[in-house]
Amino acid sequence: MSSITQAKAEAQKLIKQYNKLQAEAKNADTIEAGRKAAEAEKLVAQISSLQAAIAKLQAKDREKTTVTASPEEIGTNNLRAIESEKAILESRIERIESAQKKTREQIDQLNRAKRELMRLRSEAEQNKERRTNDEKLLQKLSKLIDQKESEQGRLKQEVELIRQQAQKDAELLKVQRDAARAMMERQKQLELEKSHVARKKTFATWFFALFGIGIGVAAIAGLALFTPVFDDLLGKGQQVLQTTETQQTTAQSETKEPETKNLEEQVDPIDIKSIYEYRDALSKGGYGPVMVHLPGGSYLMGSKDSLPYSDERSQHKVTLQAFSIGKYEVTFEEYDLFANETGRKLPDDQGWGRDNRPVINVTWDDAVEYSRWLTEQSGFQYRLPSEREWEFAAAANTTTTYWWGYDIAQNMANCAICGSQWDGRQTAPVGSFRANAFGVHDTIGNILEWTSTCFHASYKDSPNYGQNWEGGDCSKKMVRSSAYRTPESGLRTTKRNKYTPKTKMDSLGFRVARVE
Repeated sequence: MSSITQAKAEAQKLIKQYNKLQAEAKNADTIEAGRKAAEAEKLVAQISSLQAAIAKLQAKDREKTTVTASPEEIGTNNLRAIESEKAILESRIERIESAQKKTREQIDQLNRAKRELMRLRSEAEQNKERRTNDEKLLQKLSKLIDQKESEQGRLKQEVELIRQQAQKDAELLKVQRDAARAMMERQKQLELEKSHVARKKTFATWFFALFGIGIGVAAIAGLALFTPVFDDLLGKGQQVLQTTETQQTTAQSETKEPETKNLEEQVDPIDIKSIYEYRDALSKGGYGPVMVHLPGGSYLMGSKDSLPYSDERSQHKVTLQAFSIGKYEVTFEEYDLFANETGRKLPDDQGWGRDNRPVINVTWDDAVEYSRWLTEQSGFQYRLPSEREWEFAAAANTTTTYWWGYDIAQNMANCAICGSQWDGRQTAPVGSFRANAFGVHDTIGNILEWTSTCFHASYKDSPNYGQNWEGGDCSKKMVRSSAYRTPESGLRTTKRNKYTPKTKMDSLGFRVARVE
C-alpha cells in the first residue's frame, strides 16, 4: 500500500472519529459538549494536516515521475520516502488513538455522571412529590385538629353555660326558698298577732257582759239610788271597749306590709333564661371583654328609708332598656392591648401581676378612651355603665345587702374581712369568686369601678326611666362597688362613692357596658 493510500485511510479514520465525537458531544451536558467540540476541532486540524501531507506526497510523486532517473534510484528513493512517511503517520496514528482512548474514557465517565444525575433528579422528584403529599397530609391533619379543637371549645362553652345556668337556677331557687320562708314567718307572726287581738276582744266582751249583768242586778236593787254609779261604770265599759278597738286597729296597721313591699310588688323579676354571654371580635385580631346581655326591666334602686345611708335614699323604682355589661372587670391584659396599640402609658400593677387581674391606677378619662377604642375595633358602641345600670347588674333580682344574702359569708368576695387569701393585701384575679344570678362577677369587693354618671348627693328627684340620670356635678364621677381593703361598713350593693375624673388608685378600675 502506498503512502498516499495509507494517508487517505488514516484521514477517513480520523473523519469517522470526528463524526462520532460530534454525535457523542450532542448527548453530553453543555459544558462537556464544548470541551468535546474543542477536541473534535483538534482532530479536524490533524485531518487537515494529513490532507496537506497527502497533497505534498502527490506533488512529489508527480515531480518524481518527471525526473529522469534510473529505476533503481527511483525505487530506492520511493522506499525511503515511504518509510519516513509511514513512521510519521504511525506516530500520528498512535497519538490520535491515545487521544481517542482518553476521549472514550471521558465520554464513559460523563455518561456515568449523567446517569447518576438523572437518578438524583428522579429521587429529587420523588422526594418533592413525597414532600407535597406530606404537606397536604399535614394540612388535612391541622384542619382536623382545628375542627376538633373548635368542637371541644364549643362543647366546653356549652357545658360552662349549662353549669352557670344550673348555678343560677340553684341560686334563684335559694332566693325563692328564702322568700317563701320569710313569708311563712310573717304569716305566723300575723296569725299570732290576730290571736292576741282576738283574746283581747273576747276578754272585753266577757267583761262588758258581766258588767251588764251587774248593772241589771243593781237596777233591780234600786235604780234611782245607784244611777250615778251606773253612769260611771257605763263610762268605764265604753272606755275599755274603745281601748280594745284601738288596740285591734293598731295591730291591723302593724300587720300591713311597709311601703317598700308595695314598691316590690310593682317590680317583676328579670327572666334569667333571657340572659346570655358573648364576645365581639376586634378588627386588629382577637376579641373584646366577655359581655353579659341583660334584658330590659325594673328594679328597686337605693337603700330602704330605715337605713342610715342618706345618699342612697330614697329607694325608688327604675326601669331600664336592654343593655350589656362586662362579666368581669377590665383586666390588665385587655387594657395593655389597647395601651400598646394607642401608645398610652401602661398603668402600674403594684407588683401584683397583670394578665387577668383587674386593671388599676387608671383615671376616668383612661376608662372612657378604652371604651372608645373598643367601639372603633368592634363596630359596636361601648361605654362606661351608668350608676343605675351598674346597680341593676350587681343586685341581680335581689334587695338584700349582698346579692347572696344579708351576711358577709366566707370567701364570697375579696374585702378586708371576707375570708379570702387576698383580703386587705391586693386584688384577686377576676372571676375568682362566684358570679351573681345574672352571671356578673366581683360586684362586692376586689376593686371600685368608674361609672358614667355625674355626682348627685341623693336620689331626690331621680327619674324612674332612662339608662342614666343626666346632669349633676360632673367635676366628680360616681364610683360603685367596694375594694379588697373595704371594711364591713362599706360593703353593700347600694354603696355609692365619688371621685374626681383624674383620680388614680390601686383599688380603682372599671368594667364596660355596650349599647344594644
